[in-house]
Amino acid sequence: MGLTTMNNNRPILITGKNGTGKTTKALSLLNEPLVLYGDECFVNDLLSLPISKGILIEDIHYNIDKESVLFILRHYKGLVVLTSINEKSVPNEIKSMCQIKRAGSKEFLRENIESIAPRSEKPLSYERDTFSLTMEYLKESNRDLMAELLKFNKPSDTQILSWLIESLHPNKLIFVDGVVKRRWSQDYFYEMLAYAHTGNFFGRPTMPKRGTYSKIPALAKRLGVKDERLLKQLLKDEDFRKYAKSKLNNAECRLLNLGEKKIRKKVQQIKSKQRTLGDF
Repeated sequence: MGLTTMNNNRPILITGKNGTGKTTKALSLLNEPLVLYGDECFVNDLLSLPISKGILIEDIHYNIDKESVLFILRHYKGLVVLTSINEKSVPNEIKSMCQIKRAGSKEFLRENIESIAPRSEKPLSYERDTFSLTMEYLKESNRDLMAELLKFNKPSDTQILSWLIESLHPNKLIFVDGVVKRRWSQDYFYEMLAYAHTGNFFGRPTMPKRGTYSKIPALAKRLGVKDERLLKQLLKDEDFRKYAKSKLNNAECRLLNLGEKKIRKKVQQIKSKQRTLGDF
């Protein structure tokens, strides 16, 4: 096998949303292949399958039988093409074995529907990530649709509230956060959250920032103190302050209000040359 042909049969992963033509693109790479699905793709005898046709494994983002897919990728000598609606839902073991291609953003399914039935309603996908869900919550005036989107995607209560509180007044979310959250049913929480805001938000949304963790618990553990409150009391003792200064660097001393550490300058000792009898 030469260097120019060693990757010819490397599996191909094609990702794209529904209707973007990823299956059509996969079939163009193969010759009447054996079509399998991610949740049902066990093949008893790979050696009996012709190499020239190849294998197409559809929808590996949904309830995937990972071990069977890995078995096919490792032992089948022909070309294997896989399809998924996104890349993040594919296990890392499978993704690392494939070369990834995008199906594109053009939605062929929607164009076909509009050409056949131009007065029909456009298909709506309920799948949203946290960012899209937050933006739609702020701007969407149809709150019935917003309630359905929340109940379909089921975002974490703490996560969605932490994203919304940056752009909304706390009074709109205080009842949902303080009374409803985790005390009543999950669907009721999403419905109350949907109707807590009327939509039509025209401002610039503010995204949450990742908070920083306190370094004091780690410093307390290094000084042999289990409780942070006990550390504050011990730092009032002068002997313990001296002990803490000897264990910590300057930045950590400043964090505990211990002051600057004295920097000792190294005095370079000049070695005197030993005189010999020839020097006299």
